[in-house]
Amino acid sequence: MERGARMIDAISAGLFALLTPQALLFLSLGVVYGLVIGILPGLGGVVAMALLLPFTYGFETAATLALLLGAHIATIWGDSVTSILFSVPGSAKGLALCFDGYPMTKQGKAKRALAASATGALLGGIIGAVFLALCIPLIRPVILALGPSEYLMMALWGLTVIATFSEGSLMKGMTASVLGVLVAFIGTDVVTATPRFTFGNEFLLDGISFPVAMIGLFAVSEMMKMSIRGTPIIDRSLVTEDSTVWQGVCDACRHWWLVVRSSLLGLWIGVLPGVGASVAGLAAYAQAVQTSKTPERFGKGAVEGVIAPDATMGANEGGGLMPTLAFGIPGGESMAILLVAFIGLGIVPGPDMLTKNLDVVFSMVWIIVFANIAVTIIGLGITPWLARLPSLQANLMVPMVLSVCFVGAYATRGRIEDVVVAAVFGVVGYLMDKYRYSRANFVIGMVLAVMIERNLHISINLYGADFLLDRPIALAMLIFVVVTAALPFWRERRRKRAALQAGGTA
Repeated sequence: MERGARMIDAISAGLFALLTPQALLFLSLGVVYGLVIGILPGLGGVVAMALLLPFTYGFETAATLALLLGAHIATIWGDSVTSILFSVPGSAKGLALCFDGYPMTKQGKAKRALAASATGALLGGIIGAVFLALCIPLIRPVILALGPSEYLMMALWGLTVIATFSEGSLMKGMTASVLGVLVAFIGTDVVTATPRFTFGNEFLLDGISFPVAMIGLFAVSEMMKMSIRGTPIIDRSLVTEDSTVWQGVCDACRHWWLVVRSSLLGLWIGVLPGVGASVAGLAAYAQAVQTSKTPERFGKGAVEGVIAPDATMGANEGGGLMPTLAFGIPGGESMAILLVAFIGLGIVPGPDMLTKNLDVVFSMVWIIVFANIAVTIIGLGITPWLARLPSLQANLMVPMVLSVCFVGAYATRGRIEDVVVAAVFGVVGYLMDKYRYSRANFVIGMVLAVMIERNLHISINLYGADFLLDRPIALAMLIFVVVTAALPFWRERRRKRAALQAGGTA
């Protein structure tokens, strides 16, 4: 009884702390700023929060957290905008939105895609906030039960998405994935610190920046195609915008079970320290495809391919706060920056967060809810104007987008060589698209390669080569990976058998 009363007091105190003029002003500024940063390629939530850190000292605790978390949450939908409209991921976590969001834009359904994205992120964010409020005391044994072997299995599960994007030729899909893995290995070995594939070049010691490679593979290559074709993304003489914002909102609500599943997946991945939102987005897309009754629609403009990643990324923030608050272990790069802000505010993550600073925890819960609502309202309001951008003529669109892309590539690390890398990957992306090698598989290989390598090394060093026998959870996860990897092939075989039977009876 006493504990319940204390929880209610903390919830009320967290809400009242956020309802001060300063906190509400900072939340509004953070959301608007985050939307702008999110739309710029190569930046995203980590950069948004890092740039705000110098302005967080000397203000109320709730106001400071509102500024940082509001900006970070707003970048989620900012990433989605460019991914959907131009196939330009604002950062790694926006990649999965390109797969179906961009085809929807080319079909004249940009308003529907943007609205579904904003609504999915809102619902996922609210689920994440509620989960954070309820489950912080319960999550400790779960986190402690997982180790590098389990993370390795999760990364291997991500590789099962390869079959999804290998339409026409599984060999080409696997080739693209292997190329992505090789590119990820450029630089210094994460375990032995040995240079690999650097050819004596000092710049390559730091490896190829993932955001820069994505800018080239998707954004620059798309602009090359548009320049050669000479027509805008949407040619209004051939395609008319026949979708509405309301359709997108209804889509997200109609697929409520997909939203719930994707949100729970985002929470789970967010709880695991160091996994990150980019893996969450790809995993959400994979489970949406694998659980769909019509997986052949994905990659061609299925609205579920937009809803699932955004719901996952919205919930991922609530999950990422859990290890950050309960143990002082950042759930991702952005949470590491939040820990720096905690130091400035005199907040010590750990058991004290659940006792002495419980009101601060609930302030963050309310911030996540309010920020998601604000982003969705703004997003739905500006969607009709944003949806007109893809119909701009190529001679206006190409220089505008390329200039933003190359500025974003330079801004990632402040090195001019990254601009050259973006241009080179633009050519690579154009050739891959021309000869039907999946760019998505290439990126999946890049994302998961380092995670697989690191956790495999640690697992072998800790438990030996037969580590799966010592880690029953990891063994169970491996069985799950095998089953989900075989599922698309089993479905395809069953579909062909049904078609043959139908042809025989006819």
